[in-house]
Amino acid sequence: MVAVLEVKKHVRKVRSQRSDLKCERLNQFFVLAKSLKKSLKFKNEAKDGDWVSVKAMKHKVIVIDKSTFEGINLSRLCSFAGNHFVILPDVLYYECVTDEKNKERLLERFRAVILAGGYICPSRNAIIQKEAENLSPYGPLVDFEAVRAVRQTFQQNSRPYNSKSVKAAYRNEQKMAQMIMDLADGFNEKLISEQPELLAEVRKWDSSKKIRQERLKTWAEFVDSQDMHNASKEQLKGITKFPEKYCLSDDWMSWHFLRLIFILSTERTFLRHKGGTSGIVPIEHDIQDITYVLLLSRANGLLTQDDGCLYLAKAAFPEKDVFSCIEDVPGS
Repeated sequence: MVAVLEVKKHVRKVRSQRSDLKCERLNQFFVLAKSLKKSLKFKNEAKDGDWVSVKAMKHKVIVIDKSTFEGINLSRLCSFAGNHFVILPDVLYYECVTDEKNKERLLERFRAVILAGGYICPSRNAIIQKEAENLSPYGPLVDFEAVRAVRQTFQQNSRPYNSKSVKAAYRNEQKMAQMIMDLADGFNEKLISEQPELLAEVRKWDSSKKIRQERLKTWAEFVDSQDMHNASKEQLKGITKFPEKYCLSDDWMSWHFLRLIFILSTERTFLRHKGGTSGIVPIEHDIQDITYVLLLSRANGLLTQDDGCLYLAKAAFPEKDVFSCIEDVPGS
């Protein structure tokens, strides 16, 4: 009888241990399932702190410009946005709104891609202002709270930006165009005084578009030999009370913004010496290129079919990926 009781006691003990083990495994399973559920929902639920894990889960963080955005089959584009971390910057929305002929079609396309999983990011000016206020490099490109708000707006068949904000953006583009024209003269003087042999050489170059990429690479090398921190004290004066603590290295997007402006300023100076024009329309296009390419300082790649944007991106960020079609992106 005693032996039987001991056996029963041992069985109860084993069952208890197995039960505890089962509970522990169940707990592990629920934790894993919860984690998996969170991962599967990251496109709608991610917070700023999840940016690293978001990047790790996606093949590439890709910026898309208008030339690619409007040229791809919508179903294919939505599928791509659902499987990659695709950023539709504010300049793309601006270009859609100001395309009077295709405005409605492009805005509906923008809405569809965002709802399919695309992301927005703050404007160029907002990013630069944030760095000036915080005196530190800008962090994650995407504000997930803002993304959720925009998606909710689109789900209600409304539009997140009004015509007033678009007009303000256009005025900013015009101001930036004037800034580029003003910068060209000063930067050219610096080029002549510091590297007259380079200027003498490039004056022999063809001004055609076919070698623009080579010219931009040369301008980028020259610009990168300059101190953007000192340049920021003059060119971005007024946006911070502490210029000595601002735009300190290439970790700052403001630094890259100045790089890109100087690269294109030098190109415009070259073209002017060759008899080119500097009208407001092409300058505005250059500014839009700058805005797209600037995001490469944080993103992995850029999708563009525009030669100007492509050449600038490859000159300024040779280590980054520049794709001309979706099929070229790994994992597509």
